[in-house]
Amino acid sequence: MINRDQLSGFFWLAISIFVCIEASRFGIGDFHSQGPGFLPFLSGVMLSAFSIILVVTSTSKKKEKREIKNLWKGMSWGKVVLVLSLLLIYALLLPILGYLIATFGLIIFLFGIVGKTKIWIKIVAGIITVLATYMVFCVWLEVQLPKGILGF
Repeated sequence: MINRDQLSGFFWLAISIFVCIEASRFGIGDFHSQGPGFLPFLSGVMLSAFSIILVVTSTSKKKEKREIKNLWKGMSWGKVVLVLSLLLIYALLLPILGYLIATFGLIIFLFGIVGKTKIWIKIVAGIITVLATYMVFCVWLEVQLPKGILGF
């Protein structure tokens, strides 16, 4: 008997095959000179791999009694509201303070919410995170980030 996971796996497998067929009509090209259908074809292949994994794992599972659980039970709503508030404040302060200062402050506060670590660990992790993302986006990808009061 086919369970719901197997059914959804077969459904997404059919969708992925359709995506691969349609993408090949646009021309896939090769890895070094991609055609317009390369990315959709690659997405279809990945989707088919995940759907096959879903079918295989759901087939090999032993049948067990499933009970409906309350997903929201035990949820720490205070932290959710705090994180959303921090993200709103971050979005408002980003143009004023700039990327480096605003992101460093956000990371420090988020690390404080998630785990109770020592302050120097939060500071070092914040500096590493901000510098790494700055190097990737500003230096490597040449994305303009808000300069703010520091001017860089």
